[in-house]
Amino acid sequence: MTAALTDASRPSSTPGRERLQWLVALRVGVVTLLFGGVLGLALYAQRPLDAFTPRALVGLVIAAYAASAFFGGWLLRSGPTRANAIAQLAFDFLLTTALVYLSGAAGSVFTVLFGITVLEAAITLGSGAARITAALSLSVHLAFGYLVGSGRLAPPPDQDPRQYALDVGELGFALLSNGVAVLLVAALAGSLAERLARAGGRLEVAEASAERLARMNADIVGSMSAGLVTLDERDGITSANPAALAILGLEREADLLGEPLDRWLTDARTEGRRETEARRADGRELVIGFTRTPLARGDGSLVLFQDLTELRELRAHAERAERHAVLGRLASGLAHEIRNPLGSISGSVQLVREAPALDDEDKHLLGVVLDEVDRLNELVTTMLDVGRTREVRAAPTDLAQMARDLVSVARADTTLARVRLELDVPDSLAAAVDANQIRQVLWNLLKNAVQASPSHGTVWLRARSTESGWEVEVEDEGPGVPPADRARLFDMFWSKRSHGIGLGLALVKQITEAHGGRVSVEEGRRGGALFRVEVPKSAADPSGRNDAPRPTSES
Repeated sequence: MTAALTDASRPSSTPGRERLQWLVALRVGVVTLLFGGVLGLALYAQRPLDAFTPRALVGLVIAAYAASAFFGGWLLRSGPTRANAIAQLAFDFLLTTALVYLSGAAGSVFTVLFGITVLEAAITLGSGAARITAALSLSVHLAFGYLVGSGRLAPPPDQDPRQYALDVGELGFALLSNGVAVLLVAALAGSLAERLARAGGRLEVAEASAERLARMNADIVGSMSAGLVTLDERDGITSANPAALAILGLEREADLLGEPLDRWLTDARTEGRRETEARRADGRELVIGFTRTPLARGDGSLVLFQDLTELRELRAHAERAERHAVLGRLASGLAHEIRNPLGSISGSVQLVREAPALDDEDKHLLGVVLDEVDRLNELVTTMLDVGRTREVRAAPTDLAQMARDLVSVARADTTLARVRLELDVPDSLAAAVDANQIRQVLWNLLKNAVQASPSHGTVWLRARSTESGWEVEVEDEGPGVPPADRARLFDMFWSKRSHGIGLGLALVKQITEAHGGRVSVEEGRRGGALFRVEVPKSAADPSGRNDAPRPTSES
């Protein structure tokens, strides 16, 4: 029987745990009702139990309980398997066969249990198993009728033989009614089992498709570089993808769930595409571009956003570069136009100054004019330097010696000697740079620091090697640079000093960036300004081609 069930009926999937548990519970329930009913009749009639049932029935009841315990343990240990279902069905069929034989064979009232066995087969193993079980049930029923009627199978010794002795009409009616009942149960159960199998197959396909779509959706959302959050009707965050957590500086989605979106994105309640400010978990401010749209069901919103901070910085840098280029061309043009008249003025003043008719006061005034002409000429030279594209000619240079030489020159300069210069450099600091340009950077920073410092103040010049290259610091004891002015401090023609035109620091930045480095300003250790120049080891060309000078152009 087991082999037949295995070969003839193969359901689309292994029987579920709940179905096998239902088999165990059904067996225990039927056996309990049967034995309890017989026991109740015996007690009610005040007669011994063996007067109502054969002794073998007690053994069947015990076997049923023991088998149920065994099958339940098997299910807990190994999970739902086809072998468990087949073993339970085979045991129930044999139990029903024995019970029918003990209670009247073909005329037993318990032949209805064959229909329950067919139903069990249909539910657990499918329509094929139900048909096989029905055929076996009919065969056993007919065999009981023939063997008991012909005397080839004797009734149990403790049962009344008269309930086994059926005439032809009674036997025929019993066989026909029970056969029709079993066939009807088999047909209905098989049909229901097939429908259940088809429905289960469609459900499995639907579940697999839904799971596949869910995985795909999760992969798409998780792979997005833009942040994505969903909101409920009150603007509370209900979900967030990993990019949203990364942009906002969070590690767990739970840190966002339930929080109002306004806590993170400023003015994010307006639908459409906009730019706004955002606050990271670490307090840093971001520039965010976001798009907010209502969900299709109308019970929330979807917000897609990106970090535009770097893009805005690049845009501002490009605008500054363009502005610098325009100003550089203008400065270069003006410088050329101014330099020729200055030469004429200087030569004429020198000739007039040598005239013997001039007194000392006139000569002094003409000397002042020459000094101012020299200052203007120096300014024009600086303007030409700013307007020129940098050509970096790198060569091995000792920056420490360069700093010592500059400090010696500054100390000898009467205009710079009004402050004390402190030098903090190593014995030697090798670097591959354009020495003339870097000397200009250090000199401009020193002059700027001296001009910002009070009389008898101190200016510090420090230089040191770093892991990536080298850096120089120039610190003064002046009023410092307010944070609001630091972004424009290196722009051309921007200066807050009455006699400054804003070219010295612009030249410093231009040269430093041409070397692949950067210049910055911050509050000094003593309250003044601290300028820091950082240049990598491959200073001449950020791409690494130190020996490849850039082309030059002069407006």
